[in-house]
Amino acid sequence: MKACLSFSDILEVGQPQIQEMQRIGDAYPAADVPGACVALTRQVRIVEGIVVQTYGVAASLARKAEDLNEIAEIWSRMSFFCRSALNTLSSLKHKYPYCGTPELYDMVLDYKLACEKRYKGVMEELACQSTSFPKGLLPEMK
Repeated sequence: MKACLSFSDILEVGQPQIQEMQRIGDAYPAADVPGACVALTRQVRIVEGIVVQTYGVAASLARKAEDLNEIAEIWSRMSFFCRSALNTLSSLKHKYPYCGTPELYDMVLDYKLACEKRYKGVMEELACQSTSFPKGLLPEMK
């Protein structure tokens, strides 16, 4: 049997873990409640692994893609995935400051910025492909 996953499938696999991190964070009234930090720290590590692995998949797919529009789409969607994690972490990092959430927030922000940089680069390359040089700028080919 030959199974095939799309990048959308891979992104979807990570979303429930981000939602679970939010659920665990909301389940406790404070970080000092017994078991709260342990449970959240465990989920933070799971989300960290998912973000790192998903970014690696995105990079691999982008290297193998032949179309610049496809590459732009990969980085755009990966950036959106990171934004989803950042939205969850933005409140949790204040409620659970000693459970790994601030560090994960910073790491995911770095990945999001890297995605945006790559997306911007691809968009600039696409724009360059459609830009024509002014007449007389380059020597005419005979």
